[in-house]
Amino acid sequence: MKNKKIVIIISVIVGIIALSIGIGFLAIRHLEKTAIKKQQEIIEARDDANKINFDDIIDVGDFAPDFTLQDLDGNTISLDDFKGEKVVFLNFWATWCPPCRAEMPDLDKVYQESKGEDFIVLAINLGESEKIVKEFMAENGYSFPVLLDKTQKVGFAYNTFSIPTSVLVDKEGKVRVYRPGAMTYNQMIEMVESIQ
Repeated sequence: MKNKKIVIIISVIVGIIALSIGIGFLAIRHLEKTAIKKQQEIIEARDDANKINFDDIIDVGDFAPDFTLQDLDGNTISLDDFKGEKVVFLNFWATWCPPCRAEMPDLDKVYQESKGEDFIVLAINLGESEKIVKEFMAENGYSFPVLLDKTQKVGFAYNTFSIPTSVLVDKEGKVRVYRPGAMTYNQMIEMVESIQ
């Protein structure tokens, strides 16, 4: 009789353990499916967020945010200095940025070809020291004007979420083109010609 009770107790214990394992397995499968579903939702939300309408980032057609910065010679330059006189090609960049470096020769070519006309390039360096930027410009022989946005306040005003970013401002001071990413010489010329 005693052995029969022990067998029953052991059977009940084994049954409880087996049931617990089965429930645990089902719970893990449910959690795994839930995690996969949640991960997919996050990926879809990220993909939707990456579908950016650049007109929502900076208002093309509105007046460009004015700014005042120093150039590499210590001169103070404002965007409003060019209002009514020149089309301004703003280029936000940094020396550590490979795509920025890649487009610099073309940017310098556009600047060289357009000197003396009603057009100017202003390359706005984001957050680097005057020494680093001067050395970079000298090493590469670039001659376009560079303004120092040491606090990146101007970059924030223009919503430069990535660099390089180029913004074309017409003679009235309105944003006509907003374009993130590196460009070729032909793309830069097309951008400029689009408002002439």
